[in-house]
Amino acid sequence: MHFYESSIITTKDGLHCQVYGNEHPIEGILVKPKYIPTDKIESDGLQYRFISGKKMNRLNLWSDKKKLSKYIEDFKKSYPHYILHSDLHCKDRLFFYVPIDKIERIYYPRHGLKELMSMPFTSLDDYLKNVHEFATFLLGSGLKIKDLGITYSTLMGHYMTNISDINIVVYGKENFWKLMRYLEIVKHPKLAWKTNKQWINFFNRRNRFNIFGNDKFVELMSRKKSEGYFGGPLFVIFGAEKDDETWHRWGTEKYSCHGIVKMQAIVEDDFSSIVRPGCYLVKDSKVIEGDDVKIDKVAFYSRDYCMLAKKDETIEVCGMLEKVEPINGEPYYRVVVGYFDAYISDRREKEYIKVIDNE
Repeated sequence: MHFYESSIITTKDGLHCQVYGNEHPIEGILVKPKYIPTDKIESDGLQYRFISGKKMNRLNLWSDKKKLSKYIEDFKKSYPHYILHSDLHCKDRLFFYVPIDKIERIYYPRHGLKELMSMPFTSLDDYLKNVHEFATFLLGSGLKIKDLGITYSTLMGHYMTNISDINIVVYGKENFWKLMRYLEIVKHPKLAWKTNKQWINFFNRRNRFNIFGNDKFVELMSRKKSEGYFGGPLFVIFGAEKDDETWHRWGTEKYSCHGIVKMQAIVEDDFSSIVRPGCYLVKDSKVIEGDDVKIDKVAFYSRDYCMLAKKDETIEVCGMLEKVEPINGEPYYRVVVGYFDAYISDRREKEYIKVIDNE
């Protein structure tokens, strides 16, 4: 079932969830719980927010691992119906989802932006005026209002002026790449890109210091144009796949685990590296550690790896090796980085994708 990435769902149990991915099982929508009421479970290892009249924890997968692991176990006990037990994957895979009958309301990013842009400009506060101006600026790329959406706190209305990010969704991979090409050349007095210091601060919060050197990380991240600043606030731009362009279909493949593997390969196609889960098609794979098999895809669930590598670049990957058995087609192998269960195991520090210099 197709349902767009980055829409927001509130549930009948009071959870606020972000839709995670564009392909979903028929019985519900895959999500990342974003804000969770503290009436059943609570953790001082997570941030607190007051939203919709409730004390909430904000789920952060990079918080203290011991406290995060306990919180996830408590979540499974308190909200078992929001855990998907997939018969397509290994039993250890962790997926959050919202069953159809647990949906209270869906906030659609595209509809939200359309409503915002129809508002009298003078009726907006300073934060929303800046969002309005940013969206207008992005339309200079040739995209239409229907190609864009707003999400997170902007869409939900619980943003904090001068603190909250501006989060934009672009519908269609061709549209996303078109917008990236535009942002590579366009100038605007309010537009600024992250400094080296800001990227390094981000890098340290993500526990990437064991994997990348500072200089290489800054070099790779600085060439992305999906994150920057506009009029002060940080903006992040997400890609959402249209129904006719998804790189995989839920239910058309089964995945068996073959342990952790480290490998190198050449990127053959990076077109689907802009979505979650994202994908690099690779060739000339060489296994360094683990089962020595030919690997055809590298999949990832973290936006950290979106657009990290370009076609013809060599990447090194450490992640979960899976044998993929399509309903129609020949079996093949892929490596997956960033399943939710990786964040509560030692894989959080071990898994990565990085670009390496060709010898």
